[in-house]
Amino acid sequence: MLNHELLPPELWLEILSWAAQPSSQDPNAHNIDYTPFQSAPTDTRDSALGVKRTLTMVCCLWRIWTVHFLYRDIKIHHGARALRCALGAAHNHEEYGRLVHRAVLPYPSTVSGPAKSPTSTSIEILRRCTQLEVLVRPRCLLTETLQFDYEVDCVSMPNLRRLEWWHHTEAERSGGINSLGVVLQHAPNIEYLFVGGVVGFIQFTYVCLPSLRTLRLHVINGLLLHQIVSKWVLPSMTHVVMDSPLVEQGLQSVWDRFGEQLEVVEFGKHLRFLMSDHLTTCLRGCPMLQEIGYFVFFTKVPETTEEHASVRVVRLHSGVNNFLYTAEEIWTMLDGHFRFFNQLTSLSRITLYGEWRGILGQRRFQCIAQRLHDRQSHVILALGDGTRLSMSSCPVM
Repeated sequence: MLNHELLPPELWLEILSWAAQPSSQDPNAHNIDYTPFQSAPTDTRDSALGVKRTLTMVCCLWRIWTVHFLYRDIKIHHGARALRCALGAAHNHEEYGRLVHRAVLPYPSTVSGPAKSPTSTSIEILRRCTQLEVLVRPRCLLTETLQFDYEVDCVSMPNLRRLEWWHHTEAERSGGINSLGVVLQHAPNIEYLFVGGVVGFIQFTYVCLPSLRTLRLHVINGLLLHQIVSKWVLPSMTHVVMDSPLVEQGLQSVWDRFGEQLEVVEFGKHLRFLMSDHLTTCLRGCPMLQEIGYFVFFTKVPETTEEHASVRVVRLHSGVNNFLYTAEEIWTMLDGHFRFFNQLTSLSRITLYGEWRGILGQRRFQCIAQRLHDRQSHVILALGDGTRLSMSSCPVM
């Protein structure tokens, strides 16, 4: 048996990295770039926190190897004052705060009040996190009322590249770190922005984000969308994720304003995407679109026969729609979407996400796939993990 003491440090680091990976956390939580069909952000507890803490206490060498795992993710909530002190301690002549990559900041940690309120501690913590790249303001589901009667401060975050923001209307009034508009003013280098919730008043409605590449909206009213298309400057944005169609004709304003620059569009898991043909209006309004993704059982089959030459990749998620009651409804919808792919004249790849095992082995799907192969033999059918699927031959339906 191999002596563990003979293992090279590189292998130990790999082992420790896997041990410190939270099982409950989105594996893409630290990614700055767009990830297809990513779940909406939450403040799920770090299930590996105890493991990380234990690893740093094994010996001096392991502490050197693993201390960055312990401080990479922080949640500013209970014990904020102790966290502030810990981040101010030295590590290799630098504060531990420099090791923080991602921070979760719940709204109870930024209630506005006198100088000794939790907000002042939270701001001090953020100031210590000089290399912070991801900030999450999670959805507030507390039943008790939070007080936001005083104006709060903000902090400059020049290294912030991803902001995940569940809006809180009452908190917005206090400004500072509680205001989306103010935070965007203090984080000009953001590349990925998620905004969720009911968005009302926003300070600094004029926003310029020259580095923003991906915008994801999980909102249920149109005020924010109106502000974005009329007052926001987003010259580098190429990816848009819409979790719902918003108000009537709301998406059309997005295509009218940004369609010429969009390369990737994703539609979310929402029944309103079944009400109208959003795929056709998107393709018409986005002449440079390279990739489009959607939940196949929540998205209406296009009603037109017009061809589109730009799209090269289609991503389909198999999320279950409980309002489709019969197998015939499911197969009819799936068949309609695969027939639509013949109108995408430059299509080269279809990637399947979610659970497809119950579909792929069915003869009806094999016939659907074979018909597409007969028309576009160059198209690759694959799973989200990269596994390529063969299109088995069978009689055309």
